Parts: sequence; structure tokens; C-alpha cells
Amino acid sequence: MLQSLDRLRRLIVTGLSFSAFGVGGLILGVIVFPLVHLASSDRGTAERRCQYLVHRTFRFFIWMLNALGVLSYEVVGAARLRDASARVVIANHPSLIDVVFIVAMIPQALCVVKRAAWSNPFMAGIMSATGYIPNDDPFQMIDDCVLALDRGQCIVIFPEGTRTVPGRPMKFKRGAASVIVKSRSNVIPIIIQCEPTTLTKGNKWYNIPHRKPHFQVMVGDQFDPSPVVDPVEPLTLASRRMNIHLVGILSSND
Repeated sequence: MLQSLDRLRRLIVTGLSFSAFGVGGLILGVIVFPLVHLASSDRGTAERRCQYLVHRTFRFFIWMLNALGVLSYEVVGAARLRDASARVVIANHPSLIDVVFIVAMIPQALCVVKRAAWSNPFMAGIMSATGYIPNDDPFQMIDDCVLALDRGQCIVIFPEGTRTVPGRPMKFKRGAASVIVKSRSNVIPIIIQCEPTTLTKGNKWYNIPHRKPHFQVMVGDQFDPSPVVDPVEPLTLASRRMNIHLVGILSSND
């Protein structure tokens, strides 16, 4: 009986939390971010300010979910993200809110996001105001990421391109690997684990687990990809080899 009441409470609070997330995104995108752009001297400055506001918002959202008992979490190695400029941050993607945890740790993050987010009325304003990069055109996405890294920005990208299907091995697309190969930027890996699983691919927000999920976010050591990259190798082959390396890193539970 108590377990059923707790699950009902978590279901209601989860619904209210995600409703607040959507409304907050709408307010930021329609009211706050346009004002930030108007008050900024140039678009680059405005985008960085908006990225910082997203960072603060996501920090608050994670704190709220934890305070309301929707989830619990622990972060290991967050200090490794203290200077994440001109770096590629990669992560596995077990749940819908993985990017929330990551951006909550990085004050200035440029995320690679599905193009569908630009059609979402709650998210479209945020996508445009922050300069986030859509992943629908892989060649344009790679060029945009490399250019951003050359400008000293931090790129957050999920090599899988979408959430992992529970019980199946990770399948990486070539986008993240190609960005790393072309830019030769250092890489910071993040491994996210959630027990029990929640908000997985194909799983609705109201299909909450039988007990409160616990997220563990582990930030790995930064590494230089140069030893893995052959400068004369074609991009396709170099990206394929880089992906094998990335799978090995993000599949580790150490």
C-alpha cells in the first residue's frame, strides 16, 4: 500500500515537474532570450549568455527533481569539466534527461540536438537563441562543430545520436567521431548510469519505475585523440576507427 502511494506521488510530481520544464522553456525562448539578444552587442555574446542561463536553469531543475523525490543522483569527477572550453564532451545516452545533467555541469556548452527540437514550441526559442547545432545534416553539423571548437567553444554530443534502447549494445553514428578526427580537439567522456531505468527510448514519462531512480554521472579523464588519428587516412575510415575507441571508453563502468 505504501509503495503504491509513493509511486502515485512520484507520478504526480513527475508530471508537474515536466510541465514546469516545458513552461519554463517557453518563457525563456519567447520572453527572456529575445531580451538577452536585444541587450547584447553581438550574436555570439548573446548566445553565450543564453547558454549560461540554460546551464543555471538545468542546475535548478535537477536540484528540484532531487528535492521532490523524483530521483536521486551523484556526480563523480565534475571538476574535470571546470575548463571545458574547446573540448568535445561525449556521453552515453540511457535517458531523456542526460543532457540536463551534462549542461548543468558546464556553464558554456554548445549542444548538438535533434532537428525535431526546432519544431517543438517549448524548445524552439531555446534552440535558436543558444546557437545549438542540429544533427539532421551530418556534413553541415561536422563543419559547424569544428568551427565552434576553433572559436574555443565546448561541444556536447551523444555519439549514438539518440537514446540507447535498453538491453541492446550502443551503436555509434560517425558524427561525433568525425568532429573529433577533423578538429583534433581533446575529448572528455561521461558515463551515465541509471537504476532502475527511466525515460528510456520509447518509454513515456508516466511509465515511472517501481522505485525512485538513481543516476550516477561519471566524468572521465580528458584524452588527446591524436594517437588514434592517422592524418593520411580518409575521414570515413578514421571516424570508424575512432568510434571503436569511443565505444570502448563509454562502455567502461570503471
